[in-house]
Amino acid sequence: MRFFQVIFTRRTILPVHASIMGLLFCTAAYSASPDIQADAGLMFDDNVTRAQAGENKLSDQSSSVNLSRPATFPISDHTRALLTGALGAEKFLHHDGLSRLTGSIQGEFQYRSSAEFGTPVLAIFARISAEEFQSDQRDGFRYSTGISLRKTMTDRIRIFGAVSHNKRNGNNAVFDNKDDSARINLDYQIKPSGTLYLGGEYRKGDIVISAPYWNVYGSAYTPDDVFRDWKLYNYRLDGTTVLYKLGYNLALGPRSSIDFSWNRAQSTTSYILLPSWSNCSVSYTTNQYSLAYLIRF
Repeated sequence: MRFFQVIFTRRTILPVHASIMGLLFCTAAYSASPDIQADAGLMFDDNVTRAQAGENKLSDQSSSVNLSRPATFPISDHTRALLTGALGAEKFLHHDGLSRLTGSIQGEFQYRSSAEFGTPVLAIFARISAEEFQSDQRDGFRYSTGISLRKTMTDRIRIFGAVSHNKRNGNNAVFDNKDDSARINLDYQIKPSGTLYLGGEYRKGDIVISAPYWNVYGSAYTPDDVFRDWKLYNYRLDGTTVLYKLGYNLALGPRSSIDFSWNRAQSTTSYILLPSWSNCSVSYTTNQYSLAYLIRF
């Protein structure tokens, strides 16, 4: 029996819109199955402006639809290539400039030394995605490369870990970003129809933060075309981000499920304020609450 006949499922941490350089997540089931995978969801975001607490911290809600199709290419009894194409759309209720269309292609080369239970799957991957927003500033391409490991610990516990380098080219220099990240996910099957999952990620590199006008030394900045009525500016700064995810996936049958998740991101950075040349620190947190319906066909 070739090891790739075994289906491995996980949830991944993914970006939901470019104004936070991938700081938040949506839920997507991963499977080695060649079936088309689709999900439709609702999400509430308590800080779409990526601002500190105060009157500039605005909330919104969105609906989304995503489709993906993997194709597998066996190479040997221990290796294979996986190519996945995806399309998606997200619509915000109040701040339409954040609404977007996306398309991506990911290639992955996987290796597993044997078909024995618990043998890890090692992989190298590369992904390119295009994003078209109602906000012209945010349009652009994302690139990601890295290595990953998947392992079934027991008949109920699975883990996934990855390190990656991420880059984005936007229409505005503020959204030309790059960072390095490390993440880990844990799935625990509580019962045959229910899986609890946890995720964590650490990112180091460029972040985008919104605030009123600051005279910041050495930072790219621009008036935000989505939140112009609030006279907010976007700033590209070097910082760190810590992300957390907690969710529950309830199977409705062999090909469909409902997914509930809470996602939290906290970004911290500092800047030099002119003309005083004082060093200032700034941070913000964002929470997302999501409900999604997933199906394979």
